[in-house]
Order: sequence, then structure tokens, then C-alpha cells
Amino acid sequence: MMIWALLLEMVTLVSTITATTADPINWRTRRVLNWADFKGTPVTTAPNAALTSTSILINYRYNTESLQFRLNCVFYPHKSWTKVNTQQILAHEQGHFDISQLYTRKLYHALTAYRFNAASVEKDIQAIYQRITNEQAAYQNLYDKETNYSRDAAAQQSWIERIEKELEETKAFADYPEE
Repeated sequence: MMIWALLLEMVTLVSTITATTADPINWRTRRVLNWADFKGTPVTTAPNAALTSTSILINYRYNTESLQFRLNCVFYPHKSWTKVNTQQILAHEQGHFDISQLYTRKLYHALTAYRFNAASVEKDIQAIYQRITNEQAAYQNLYDKETNYSRDAAAQQSWIERIEKELEETKAFADYPEE
């Protein structure tokens, strides 16, 4: 299962969409998760075996002529938890983190394709970010549904291959500027 945490802060000519929590793990160099990374307290009443909390963070600033931005794809250990420590479930949770990286790359692609407009930049960037994160949420939900939350081993393997293929296909957007 997947959750996203976002906080929108507005500052004159500087905007930050960020999540606040201690010691996030950056995906940047394909950080492979292990069970020791899941430091949150499990929700005993939750039907899922584990929960992965990630965010796509954007920090941007602009003036009358240009836009500058930085991105990060992070995993939150203290918001992520597990009740069952199997390799199959860990691979599923890694898939959620990898999907977040995939959509960080898609956000980078969308931002680099953006034609700067000083009059609407704030609204435009927020709309791009919202569109990408909505697509990400739908994709995460499809992943859970089609793998039955990792219970369908064949579907899980197919999704791992699918995510790997998409990460390879978006490799050109892996070198996004980061904090």
C-alpha cells in the first residue's frame, strides 16, 4: 500500500511543495529498500501487510524571465511499516518506491517541456505537479489492484519487469536537478 505526504508552502517568488519528516531516503541512485528501513509502527487494524510512504518533492523559484526547480524522490522510514517480513512483500513495496521515481522523472520531463510564462508560472507549475501526482496515484492503485497487493506472484513479477522497463525508458530524465 502507498501513501503520499505533501505540504504546500507559498513564499514570494519562491514556492516549495515538500513533506516534513525525519531522515528520508533518497531514491536517486536506486536505493534498494530493506526491512530495517521500515521504522514506523504498524497499524494493526489495517488490512495490508506493509505500507510505504514516499513523496515527490519540488522546490522552485522564478523571476520575470525564467524558472528554476529541484526535485527529489524520497521514502519516509518512520512513516513506513510492515507486519510481515517476506521478500515478496518487500519487492512489492520497492515497486511503490520505484513508481515514485518513475513519476519524478515524468515530472522532470513535463517541467523541462514547460514554456515559461511569468504571468501564470505559479498556477502552471502547480497544475503540472497535480497532474503528475494524480497520474502517479492512479498508477500506484493499479499496481496494488493488479498484483493483489503482492499476493499474485505472477502479476507481481510482471509488474516488476514493467516498472524496470519504464525506468529504463525514462533514463534520459533521471538526471533531474535535486536539492
